[in-house]
Amino acid sequence: METNNSISKYTVSFGLSLVISSVINALLVIAKEKSPAVQAEMKKLTGHHWITHSVVVVALFVVLGFLLAQVRGGRGMTMTANALIKTMVAGILAAGVMIVSFYLMAD
Repeated sequence: METNNSISKYTVSFGLSLVISSVINALLVIAKEKSPAVQAEMKKLTGHHWITHSVVVVALFVVLGFLLAQVRGGRGMTMTANALIKTMVAGILAAGVMIVSFYLMAD
């Protein structure tokens, strides 16, 4: 039985930001592994492609977290704790499957 747990708008928004950032992280891994040009451009930005990768993902997480907290006129998004946990687990698993599948199928 699912109860209507009261969780803050920031818990929900940063939880959802985690899901989106995880998927973008997986897509970025794939993009830079498939495209030497993308990896080279990322290396030029900060000196190493993994540093650029990390900065992009962390910045995306923070910006999305605060933006999602401002939807609905600043009230933020609402979800139960159980729904948020299920969404976070599903998103993280999906991102992990994307990365593992890519490396298993790559050359």
